Amino acid sequence: MGRRGPKPEPAAVKKAKGNSGRRPIGEDPKAEDAKPEVSSMSSVVPPAWLKDGGLDVWGRLAPRLIAMKLLTQLDAETFGRYCRNFSRWLKMQERLDDKGEVYEIETASGIVRRYEPAFAIADRLERQLSAAEANFGLNPAERQRLYAARAAGAGAGGGDLFGDSGRMKSEDRPSAAQNAPAPARPTSAVGFLQ
Repeated sequence: MGRRGPKPEPAAVKKAKGNSGRRPIGEDPKAEDAKPEVSSMSSVVPPAWLKDGGLDVWGRLAPRLIAMKLLTQLDAETFGRYCRNFSRWLKMQERLDDKGEVYEIETASGIVRRYEPAFAIADRLERQLSAAEANFGLNPAERQRLYAARAAGAGAGGGDLFGDSGRMKSEDRPSAAQNAPAPARPTSAVGFLQ
């Protein structure tokens, strides 16, 4: 099951729409300004099977994700798959730029226009890339959601949902009256009405 409600919007989009609710609007984090730490960057290496164009995509995006603490060695395989698919998507776009999205064939009933196979492949890859981008915070809305979740987690003080460390105070413990068993449920429908 997916997340409930509409996807969060980046702060820039909220400001452009206007603030009709008069609630404060935060600032978008600057991913480009984040400087990767050399020690953490060297610890995340691309998978051995990632080649050519995929390595180029890795080289462009991985340092930023590492700096934002969104990419660890545990995620290298998944992010490598994203980089490989992005490289393939770029190849399909180049092919579509050369050949166009449709081509014509002659059949017994006349000339028929068909989609270029690269168009279908690029479309499928684009859907996969969109899903992966959401996981790594590679679009503004998901990045905003990730930073909001981090801010909410930091504000909780490391405790549970309500800021408590999980231990009950003596005055919060239930008394003997609260621990008493619940009254028996009626066995007939008339008992429910009384």
